[in-house]
Amino acid sequence: MSSLRFFFTYSREFLRHWGSYILLIVGTNIVLEMVVIPCVQFLIAFILKQGEIPYVSNTNILMIFTRHPAVLAALLLLLALVLTLIFLQFTFQLFGIKSIQTKEDRSLWELFKQSLYHMRHLRPGTFFFFLFYFLLILPFANAIFRTPLLSKVTIPVFILDYLSENLLFLLLLLFASLVVTYIGIRLLFVLPLMIFSDQSPKQAVAKSLALTYHRFWHYAWRIFILTIFLTVVSYIGYGVSFVLQAVLDLLPRPFPAVGAMVTLTGIQFFSQLTLAWATVLYFSILVQKFYPLVISGERPLQMIRPSLWTRIAAVILCIFFGGSLLFNNVLYLSGLNDSIPLTISHRGVDNGNGVQNTIPAMAATIQEKPDYIEMDVQETKDHQFVVFHDENLKKLTGEDKTTHDLTLSQLQTIQAVENGHVAPIASFDDYLAFANKHQQKLLIEIKTTSADSKRMLDRFIKKYQQTILTHHHRIHSLDYEVVTGLKQKAPKLYVSYILPYNLVFPQTSANGYTMEETTLTGDFVQRAHQGKKDVYAWTVNNADAMDRMVSLNVNGIVTDDLKTLQKQIRTYKDNPSYAKRIDIYINRLPSLDERISEK
Repeated sequence: MSSLRFFFTYSREFLRHWGSYILLIVGTNIVLEMVVIPCVQFLIAFILKQGEIPYVSNTNILMIFTRHPAVLAALLLLLALVLTLIFLQFTFQLFGIKSIQTKEDRSLWELFKQSLYHMRHLRPGTFFFFLFYFLLILPFANAIFRTPLLSKVTIPVFILDYLSENLLFLLLLLFASLVVTYIGIRLLFVLPLMIFSDQSPKQAVAKSLALTYHRFWHYAWRIFILTIFLTVVSYIGYGVSFVLQAVLDLLPRPFPAVGAMVTLTGIQFFSQLTLAWATVLYFSILVQKFYPLVISGERPLQMIRPSLWTRIAAVILCIFFGGSLLFNNVLYLSGLNDSIPLTISHRGVDNGNGVQNTIPAMAATIQEKPDYIEMDVQETKDHQFVVFHDENLKKLTGEDKTTHDLTLSQLQTIQAVENGHVAPIASFDDYLAFANKHQQKLLIEIKTTSADSKRMLDRFIKKYQQTILTHHHRIHSLDYEVVTGLKQKAPKLYVSYILPYNLVFPQTSANGYTMEETTLTGDFVQRAHQGKKDVYAWTVNNADAMDRMVSLNVNGIVTDDLKTLQKQIRTYKDNPSYAKRIDIYINRLPSLDERISEK
């Protein structure tokens, strides 16, 4: 069967049984989002609390491995549980789609029991295979199977940006992506073989390699064609919705408001319908290899046979989610949920208007009136403080030395070059004085290295605490010891903890969290605000990402493009039209190969 024929054949199959497919796929995801994931989050927080570990990041992962064996063991057991649940979800949905397509007429409970029965094959060797398969293959080949349980397996953009700046790293990344994609397609039928044929991982791998032998491009092309068609349909659907609302906005009241509610609700239903449709098409690639599609003459629309209790539960869930949906839609369309974040200029520059972390760049950026200017402070050889980001000076100055190799006076004689501008390296004293003179508030990042003196933080507090408090500057740092040290020795200072990954919600004494924007979720922001913590997003440099951060109600946005950020924020301040709000909502929706839902 050609890829085009496959698309249209299984799309018609989806339309014939759309109710059953939505109940199966969307219902499963709702259970995961509302029950399973909160339980997993609670267990992680409980385990870390027992070990008195306030956060999990790259800075303390080695410490957890070496000093907290009990916590490590508990987390590994939890990981095994999560992998087991992922296997159960995959099995349940695969059996469900097979049941619908082969006209087995089985209830959801029967499918669930059958899925649990197959869990008996989860031996230790199977576990290690799943660890490899899910954590390596599926984050790259997630068009086939995406689960909320793996929604945090995301490579932050700042890592990709860093790698792309080095040609060798970029080539290695591209090569690794191609290799993993190739392996993913060659192992495409491993799980179906284990589920449908009760084969061991070793047998399933060998059989999958045989089934895809000389067929790599066939399946790669099929997945590509399905993705293209689904993406085009999505864009058309969302585009029509936006145009329709733009027309309704021209009518007198109350037509625009009523139309906006109908349009927004329709978009939400359409997004879930598209999600179920995409899942059915991708899963059908797996199912049809073993169970050909059964097409009967009649047009059956009966859903998977639910029991009475399933129907009651479904009605209750529909009422609960429907009510919540309508309430949230009213808040969103009326603008009552809008929160205007602080605008923060990253390293004191706006769209390349100077050399980062220098006074001339700050002087130019002050004209744009940011709420804060974010900048970096390091200790020097003579225990003074210099404004510079990298530990090594070479990238901006050509000098292959670190900030600890030179005294402050020596550093001030060096010129930095960037964006076609030249400016001297600034002392923190001069930078701070200039900001104070122009009533410009700073977000000061204290950067640390192994060469720092033992009393570095004490000297910083003694010298700068009063002026920081007087002029309402704020501090953040990647170093958790700096955060705890400041909160213990200078509790009046505002201190945010910088987290490059959203792995586990932290429990710290910090006033807020500075989060990398691609891993930041609404759930994190909501939990932070419940704990009276602020959330700053970094580094946000395109309009769609800015809209997403504003819609998540973050407290501040760090950006290299201040003008664009201010423009997007003005949209919210000026009470945008319903069509504009619809457009912003559409831009927030995850694409087919991203997270299934955004809380």
